[in-house]
Amino acid sequence: MSPMRSGPRFFVLVGLLQLAVSITAGPALSRDGILPGYCQDGIRTGWNFYCDPPPAVAEDDAAPSPAISGPPAQEEPPKAPSYTEQIETFRKELDEIKYRAVLDPSPENLQAYMEAQQNMTRMATTFTDQWQRVLFQTPALDINTRFPISQMGGAVYQDQIRVARETSLRDAAANLGFIVIVEDPAMCGLCTSQLEVVARMQANFGIEVIIVSADGSFHPLFPNAQVDTGQLRALGLADSPRPTIALVEPRTGTVEPIGSGLLTEDVILERVHVVTRIPAGERY
Repeated sequence: MSPMRSGPRFFVLVGLLQLAVSITAGPALSRDGILPGYCQDGIRTGWNFYCDPPPAVAEDDAAPSPAISGPPAQEEPPKAPSYTEQIETFRKELDEIKYRAVLDPSPENLQAYMEAQQNMTRMATTFTDQWQRVLFQTPALDINTRFPISQMGGAVYQDQIRVARETSLRDAAANLGFIVIVEDPAMCGLCTSQLEVVARMQANFGIEVIIVSADGSFHPLFPNAQVDTGQLRALGLADSPRPTIALVEPRTGTVEPIGSGLLTEDVILERVHVVTRIPAGERY
């Protein structure tokens, strides 16, 4: 054994080393004088073999990643105005020119308005010309194919339609009840005139007509008129104005009113033809 290891200096050095180790490894006091645990936490008893991991950093608190720069976004070209917007703009401009000429009728303003008006007229005539040309090439759009617009075509059409209407009247009078409802002429000023029209049609077309007196009054043109004894209420015609003309299907009792008030021969012919021959929605 060397003299240093067994001498007094040796023991002094060993003691100093042990004191240094105990100071370095020993726990340090916190600011409030409480001795913290092994992991610098509040646990001061037992054994802390593993310390808690550091708290995770929230994604929002994390440093944002640098944005990847790409090619600059291309701006969309301006959208072309619709035709409605163009017309509205044109109308506003024309109104502005007109109102300016009215409120400030200088030669320059009046000339500007006259030129704008002429331009508008030119556009209208171009539209009309193209309209007619399309009509020439598209018979389905030409009303002249169904209703002639010339004088000669109109006369031929009227002759044809009158024959069709007279045929419809004869068929209706032969197969349906052609009823005319009247009452005392003192109460119904139009009843006598209506009976005169019906009497002429009866003579011209040879039709049978049923005259019904709602109040039992006498009518010289039709002395054998039937008196209402409840038939009109059964047909739903008790409250109809006087005079009234209606067609009644005798087998089913279906009532088809033609009209009330004074109806001329042409009106009766047209209405009978419409309700008996033309389906709803196909008249025009």
